[in-house]
Amino acid sequence: MRIREFDEKILSELEQAGYIRRKDLLEVLKAKYAKEKGFSTTSLNRRIGELISAGKIGVIEPAEFAEYGISDEDKRAKYLISGPYADKKRVVDGLIAKSSTGDQFEKRLALKEIKRNLAEYSLNPVQLSRLSTCLGADEDTDKLVIEILHEALLKQRSCIGEEERASLIGDVSQALGAYTLPPVNTSKNLLLEILGFFSDEFMVEMLKVDLERVEGEKELLSKEDDEVRKKTWIKTVYHSKYLIHAFEENIDSLLEQMWKYNEMGKKEGHQDERKIALIIDDLLDYIAENRDKAVYYEKMCGARK
Repeated sequence: MRIREFDEKILSELEQAGYIRRKDLLEVLKAKYAKEKGFSTTSLNRRIGELISAGKIGVIEPAEFAEYGISDEDKRAKYLISGPYADKKRVVDGLIAKSSTGDQFEKRLALKEIKRNLAEYSLNPVQLSRLSTCLGADEDTDKLVIEILHEALLKQRSCIGEEERASLIGDVSQALGAYTLPPVNTSKNLLLEILGFFSDEFMVEMLKVDLERVEGEKELLSKEDDEVRKKTWIKTVYHSKYLIHAFEENIDSLLEQMWKYNEMGKKEGHQDERKIALIIDDLLDYIAENRDKAVYYEKMCGARK
């Protein structure tokens, strides 16, 4: 393999990760190119060292961890970063500043530029946390921020510190309050998937609120059981691979709701409300059948299943 092609594969993987420990980069490259010649640990290590010496790969020292939002208790650890990523970081930091302080017009321009760069640049935890504080400005701004956070977070490979994670979840939970109606809307779906990705129980509380809304849908609940299962909007909102793990961690709450509606439906004049138990039963089926497809954030290591 030619040196140029070899370098492109190393740098491409580094660009996608944003920043990564050397040993982790080696593991990723060896796994991805196991069948290709030249991708031994020795060859990769040597070439990475040469790229560092040439300035094409930078090294993040422990003193710089906070700037990148790196959560690593090993103070001897060092992370690799590509030269273009470091340059792009400075640009994105400036755009996030404009998104936070500019007027509505300037915010929109800055956010659209950030969104255009997502394919080539991975926002770090500090940037994600700062961006989430822009939520609540206005609907157009929120739409862009939510789309950026959703896309950036759900491809996140690195560990997100507890402080940044708590800040993000808090901002997202608060923003969700403005998008609960209509029952099905894109911003609500994306915000719920972010909360589900982090296995946050607020998402489960939102389901309870939505089930109470279904109680008032007399026309839907008057239909046959199978029709109720098929036509409920709960399916559109909550049957998502990003919510499965959060529901699994709160399965007792789901079962409690199912039996609550079962009992409610035994009362005179409330028979149709018993069908809400079927909607929950359908959700439980989805969770059980798609457990292996769940995508979520691992709190201990930052990895995604």
